[in-house]
Amino acid sequence: MSLKHAAPLVALLLSVPGDAPRAGAPVSSSCAQAPLFQRYARNGMVESLPGNKVRLTAVADVHSADCGTPDCYFTKVRAVFHFAEGKGCRVREVEVSTEDGGCIPEGDRAPPKREAFFPKGPADVAEPALAQLTLRTRKADRALVLLPKNLFYFEDVKAGAPLHTTLPTGEEGDDACCWGASIAESHFRD
Repeated sequence: MSLKHAAPLVALLLSVPGDAPRAGAPVSSSCAQAPLFQRYARNGMVESLPGNKVRLTAVADVHSADCGTPDCYFTKVRAVFHFAEGKGCRVREVEVSTEDGGCIPEGDRAPPKREAFFPKGPADVAEPALAQLTLRTRKADRALVLLPKNLFYFEDVKAGAPLHTTLPTGEEGDDACCWGASIAESHFRD
């Protein structure tokens, strides 16, 4: 670079304030700091979006009933939380996108799914006592359960069926429906 071009370039660089917000910089949302999201946020799974929205991105183990045995199948879950206006972080709806991946050949993969999920009753993720957030689609055929320590994604659910977040006990009367894919414990660093 010639000296003739260097001076204007240096002047331009010096005129840019160091603390200026950059395009694409994350917008801080107090809801992203909610107790229910804390473990996910520490592991880089939560991000604030404009408009006080929060996106949670996680990779769920498609074969959660395999006791955590590593395999190459997964479902990528992206959940964008939309909150009601006012105090707190009351969930209005959650836009959930899912995409299966791993060992499935590209041509055999199902297309990504995208649908709105809704909480049953009022749900404020800023409430420290909230121990579980259950969301279902309008048809109730898919569900998402968030716990402070893990997330469970359910497909092909019967409306009103119980959603299990633990492995079956094998006891008499153990309902076979519905087992969800969870985040492998190895995805958490804490």
